[in-house]
Amino acid sequence: MTEVVYTEEIVPPFYAFDFAGNMKISSLIDTMILASEHQLHAGNAGSDDMVEKGFGWVVVQYHMDIIKMPQKDQKLVVSTQAESYNKFFLYRNFWIDDEEGNRLVTLESSFVILDINQRKIISAAESLDNFFGAEQTSKIKRFARLPKVSKDESDNNRDQHIGYYNIDINGHVNNSYYFDWMLDSLDMEFLSSHQVGSVDIKYEKELDIDSTPTVYSTYNPEDMTSIHWIESDNQENVIAKISWEDIPS
Repeated sequence: MTEVVYTEEIVPPFYAFDFAGNMKISSLIDTMILASEHQLHAGNAGSDDMVEKGFGWVVVQYHMDIIKMPQKDQKLVVSTQAESYNKFFLYRNFWIDDEEGNRLVTLESSFVILDINQRKIISAAESLDNFFGAEQTSKIKRFARLPKVSKDESDNNRDQHIGYYNIDINGHVNNSYYFDWMLDSLDMEFLSSHQVGSVDIKYEKELDIDSTPTVYSTYNPEDMTSIHWIESDNQENVIAKISWEDIPS
């Protein structure tokens, strides 16, 4: 089966960056997902196409490595490729290069297809007409196992309000908002002196307009990692592990 790589060039808008000129993690995710959305839409499998069929794309897990954070006014070459699929999961890879072809960011992802009305996962293999060159496999891709943590291990917690504009076309909170909420739990001094090296995140249960989430976080200075999780109604919605690096002085 022919591998299909979709690529587009962009210069992200100024609001995709923080005050130091580094691209925000949520903006990185949005930029890469938008590229896949363009490819999917061309094959009648974009988010709006799926909603018309009563389906929705739902992300399960990401692993992201940041070799060098994109900077304000930098032209980026964003690529994505559907890697493989099995009965339920679809695996898609993303990468971002600079104009000279230097790799900046890589992202591995897994998605499922949700029946929006019945709120249940349906077979990917039976629900799509176009797999964009992805290989069918019986294997389940293994992502990092994230630690289980409890509220009493949290260094910080913050109640989060969900508003109308947090909700996406599938009727739940767009997953990129989680990154802003989780990173906001760390203080400005830490964020201004550290940069993200890698991110592992697993989505357990969707948040909707009626959810009342609390964001928790804890930081381990020995290995420079932070754990972030969001709970609503005593259920864990998402958990993430972020590896940090000192910003060179």
